[in-house]
Amino acid sequence: MVRDADVVIVGAGPVGTALALDLARRGRTVRVLEARATRPPGSRAIGVHPAGLAVLAALGVADELLAAGRPVRRGRAWGAAGPVGELDLGALPPPYPFVLTVPQPVTEGVLREALAGSAPEALELGVRVEGLAQDSDGVTVVGRGADGSERSWRTAVVVGCDGRDGAVRGALRVGRRGGPYPDRFAMADLPEGPELGEDEALIALARAGVVEGFPLPGGIRRWVVRVDPDDASPDGAPADGGRKDGGPALAGWVAERVALRTGLRPRPELVGGASAFGVERWLADRFALGRVALAGDAAHVLSPIGGQGMNLGWLDAAALASAVAALWDGSEPTGPRIVAALDAVGRRRRRAARRAIARAAANTALGRPLGPAAAVVRDALLARYLRRPWSGVALARFTMGGLA
Repeated sequence: MVRDADVVIVGAGPVGTALALDLARRGRTVRVLEARATRPPGSRAIGVHPAGLAVLAALGVADELLAAGRPVRRGRAWGAAGPVGELDLGALPPPYPFVLTVPQPVTEGVLREALAGSAPEALELGVRVEGLAQDSDGVTVVGRGADGSERSWRTAVVVGCDGRDGAVRGALRVGRRGGPYPDRFAMADLPEGPELGEDEALIALARAGVVEGFPLPGGIRRWVVRVDPDDASPDGAPADGGRKDGGPALAGWVAERVALRTGLRPRPELVGGASAFGVERWLADRFALGRVALAGDAAHVLSPIGGQGMNLGWLDAAALASAVAALWDGSEPTGPRIVAALDAVGRRRRRAARRAIARAAANTALGRPLGPAAAVVRDALLARYLRRPWSGVALARFTMGGLA
């Protein structure tokens, strides 16, 4: 079969780029088709869990990200009446006994630079995929280039890493299950104050809703607060899980809510991004169909509370890269072998995604407002959960244990 690449990947976010880099390092030819000509501004995902770092280490980019990021070694937990316990991330097994925070644009930049070094012609920007057709010999991907011209690519395997409403899942006519949560949040990157340690995160389950604070490189702390419907933020979050970027007014609102709910007083000075957002969950009915697979947000969308979505996508990518590269064992892989391999990986990763969605849902529910009596019970249970012998279980659940 004459083809343009062994694998065509649709979507050049952190998951699609990591998958392409992995396959290129394993000797496969790849094309990455990305609709956006430039990366979107702002820092979205920031948390890189130990499981994600292990994937990035295998790709040879972990050291650069470690130098650019900031390790979180301890998580403080506060209840409605004050501290209830903490998670010691230093108890995680080596080599990564911490969660790394690094802005998503930095992560994507490191991955793209590494891909350019391994496969200089792989990434094609400004390409909008419009459909695909499978046959016994391969897949034809059809789209339009940056100049509007029709283009096509012939390949053995396609992987959709193009987000929750991506063209690949749509072309496969694969359904999904889920929907939005009732919760809305606002976040702002503000100057770091002296109240928390430079390697500490805070989760405060205040009566009016959760407050989270995560250290970022450059003396910044990201604050996330749940929006009380009776006290809506000045930049209201969309109801469908979307995001609306804000500015200084939203940063001031977030700083005020942090102070009201925790007693900490971050300076209301916007030094990074600010946005209001809804949360949702989606799970594709299947992660593979024929010679086409889904990964990352194209396959599953999690509540961002807990910061596991991007990392789960990297685990998808690692599993797919291993399975796909193994198909070329000295001879051209047959269609049935490709279909069987993708189906097996898809089933395994879908089971992991269901567990991750359940954990993220629990994390989201934990931060909802409660009445006085219920808050006392919740805080007592959480305090017990954070002590031995349950602390190990809590640590594993909050750092993606068992999802690889």
